[in-house]
Amino acid sequence: MTEHSSRSHRRRLITQTIAPKKLTKWHRQIVFLRLAQLCAPLLEHFENDLVLFTDSLEQRLHNGAQQPPKVAKELLIAYRHFRKNELLTFAPYAAALCAPWPRIDDNEKYAEWLGVIVLCCCQLHIQGQHDSAISSALREVRLIANDAKHAGIFKQLPVPTSCSSLAELGEQLEVLRQHYTQPNIESAGIGYLSVAVRNAAHLRQGIVRHRRIKVPEFAEPERITPIPLEPVDDSGLEVELLQAIPETPDSQAADEQMKLEPGKTVRVHDSRQRQQTLAMMAQQGQRFAEQLASRQQSLPCSFEQLTEWDIQHLLQYTLEKLEQKDVLAGWVLLALVTGRDPTWLHARAKQWKSLRLIKDWPCVQLHHHVPASQQPDMLEGILPEVSGHFYRSLPIQLYDWVKQFSPSIGPPTASECRAWLKHINKQHLTRLTLGRIVRFMEHWCLNHGIDRVIIALMRAEPHQSRPALSYSHLHQDALVECHYRYVNAIFTMAGQEPGLPAQRQTELYLGSRLHLSESVLGNLFDILASPLKQKRDIWAVHNDYTCYVWTVLAFATGHRDVTAPLGQITDYNPYQRTWWISDKERRHGLAARTLVVPPTAAKQIEHYLEHLRQLQVHCRFLAPELAARCQQALDGSGNLLFILTDKQDAKLPADLTPSLLEGLLQARLPWSRNWARHHLRSELTKRSVNPELIDGWMGHEEIGEEALGRHSFLSMADCREIADVIESIFVNNKIKALTGWTTH
Repeated sequence: MTEHSSRSHRRRLITQTIAPKKLTKWHRQIVFLRLAQLCAPLLEHFENDLVLFTDSLEQRLHNGAQQPPKVAKELLIAYRHFRKNELLTFAPYAAALCAPWPRIDDNEKYAEWLGVIVLCCCQLHIQGQHDSAISSALREVRLIANDAKHAGIFKQLPVPTSCSSLAELGEQLEVLRQHYTQPNIESAGIGYLSVAVRNAAHLRQGIVRHRRIKVPEFAEPERITPIPLEPVDDSGLEVELLQAIPETPDSQAADEQMKLEPGKTVRVHDSRQRQQTLAMMAQQGQRFAEQLASRQQSLPCSFEQLTEWDIQHLLQYTLEKLEQKDVLAGWVLLALVTGRDPTWLHARAKQWKSLRLIKDWPCVQLHHHVPASQQPDMLEGILPEVSGHFYRSLPIQLYDWVKQFSPSIGPPTASECRAWLKHINKQHLTRLTLGRIVRFMEHWCLNHGIDRVIIALMRAEPHQSRPALSYSHLHQDALVECHYRYVNAIFTMAGQEPGLPAQRQTELYLGSRLHLSESVLGNLFDILASPLKQKRDIWAVHNDYTCYVWTVLAFATGHRDVTAPLGQITDYNPYQRTWWISDKERRHGLAARTLVVPPTAAKQIEHYLEHLRQLQVHCRFLAPELAARCQQALDGSGNLLFILTDKQDAKLPADLTPSLLEGLLQARLPWSRNWARHHLRSELTKRSVNPELIDGWMGHEEIGEEALGRHSFLSMADCREIADVIESIFVNNKIKALTGWTTH
C-alpha cells in the first residue's frame, strides 16, 4: 500500500510539474504527447541512470509514443500561447517541449538533447531542492534553438546517445566547459546543461540557500519594555508604550534616553476581538493616533475629564456602597485616590503587599527607584541617603476594605466597572468611566500647578516615562502634602471628610542621591581647581583648566554629558548673556533651549577665551596645529572646549568627549559626570522655582510643554530669575571664575 501510494504520488508530481493544471486540456495533451515522443527512446538508453522513474511512468511514455506525432503548427500555436500569457517561466517544461527549432540544422541530435535534459530535470525534481538547476537547464536548451547568441553552443555538443551513461555525458560537458578561459554566454550555457546532467546521474542532494541577513551590531544591547497607558475612552482597547532600554547603559543613558526617537511606538490590542487582521490593526492604530493628535489642540481644561459634579456624585455613591460591603466600590475609590487602575494596583499588591494597614491605618505602599539611587560604598556619608518606597495614607472609609483585602482575589474587569458605573451615570447624568476616574488626580494636580515630577511620583511611574524623575532628589513631605491636598479637595466636593491622619515631619528623601551638601559642593570645586595652582607645563595646565571650565558651565546650564559639550562660541551671546544649547535630539525635532548664563559663568567664559588667546600666541611657532585649533575655537569655526592628547610623541587637540573627561578627572570626580544636572534640578526644586521653568531649563519638557512655546506664559525674564538663583549658589559655596594660563 505504501509503495503504491509512493508511485502514484511520484507520477502526480511529475505530470503536474510538466503540464500544470493552469493550462487548458488541449495544451496539456500536446505537451504530454511531445514528452512521450522525445523521451521514450532515451528512457530505454539511460535506464540504469534514471532510476527514479517507475515502471508505470515508463509504460505511459511508451504508450504515448505509439500515437501519431503532433505537427509543427500545433506546437507553434501552443508555444505562442505560453509566451503571450507569460507562462514561459511558470511552465518551463512545456515551454521547452513546444518551442520551435528555427536555428537547428540537425533535428535528430537536438531532439535527443531536449529529451535528455527534460528527463534529467524530471529526476532532479523527484530528488528535490534543484529548482535553480532545473529552470536554468530548461531555459538554456530552449534558447539554443531560438536565440542566435546561444546557437553556437549546439555545434559543440556531442551526440547524447554516443555515451553509454549520463555520467559519461556529464564529464564530456564539463571538459567542454573548461576549455573556455574567460566566462561568457557559451561557457555559462554549457555549465547549466552540465550541472543538470551530472546531478541527475549521481543523484546529488540539492542545495538549500538561505538569505543572508545582516544584523547590525549594537554596542549596547537593548530590551523592549512595555509600559501600559491609561485608557482614553470606553472602547476597551489596551494600549502599551514600547520603550527600548539599553541592557548596560552608562551613567547618563540610564537616567534618560539619549538617542533619537522618531516617535512613540504604541501597541494597541483589542481583547474583545479574537482574530485581528493587519488592516483592522492598522485602522485601530490610525484612530488612536488621531485621538492623541486631538489632545494637543487648544481644548478646554475639562475636555474628556471629570467635573466637580461627577466627583461629587461618584464619591457619595461609592461611600454608600462601601457601607454595604461592596468590594468593587473600594476598587473605584482606590483608583480615584491613587490615580492608578485596579489591575495595576492589584499587581503591585500581589508582588509587594502594598495594600495593608500601617499602624492600624489603611495605606498603599509605592516603590520608587532611579539609577542614581545606588552609589558606590565609598560614598557613604558623603551623599545623602534615599528611601526606596513611600506610603500614601488612604481615607478612613477604606479601613474595612483594606483589612479584608486578599491578593488572591482578582481585580474587577473593565466590563464590570462599566456596568457598576452605568447606574450612577444614568441617575445623575454624569460622564464617569474608569479611565477618567484614574486620570482625575493628574488633571486636578496640573490645574493646581503641582510639579509634573511630583505627580509622576505620586502615581509611582517609572523614571523612563519622565526623565526628570531620574534627576530629582525630593523630600517625602512635599509628596505627602500634595497627596493630602488632593484627597481633602475631592472629599470636600462631596461634603465628606477623609479622616486622614495628622501629617508628621520626616527627614526622608526619594530619588537621586546626587544632591551634594554645601561643604561637599565647595570642596569639589576646590579639588578641581587645585592643579591650576601648581607650576607645570602648559599642556597639563590647559587640560585641567578646560575640565574646570566644563564643570562650571555644565553646572550653570545643566548641560548633558555629551561629545563636544556647549558647542561653539557663536552659540553664546555675550551682550545678553544667553546661550543656545542643543544637547539632545527629541522626538519630531531638537530639544534646543536658550538659557541665561549667571554672571560667574559668564566671567568664566571670558577668562577661558583670554586663555585661548594667550595659548595661541605662545604656540604660533612651537605648535602651529594647536595655534590653529585655538583660532577655530575663538572664531566659532570649531568647538569651544578641547584638550590636548598624546599621539606619537606629539600633542594633538581633541574635542572634549565623555571618555576623555573620565580619563582626566579620574578620582577627583568619584560619581557620575552628569551630577550637575541632578544637583541643579534638585536645588531649583528645593528653592520653589516654577516647575515648568525648571523643565525648560533642563531640557525635560515634552511636546506641548515647551516653557517658551506658543501657549506658554513664561518669558526670558523668568530665565533670568533662574540665573540669579544659580548665581546665589555660586556665591554661597564660594565657587569663583578662575583665570587661565598667561604669558606673564
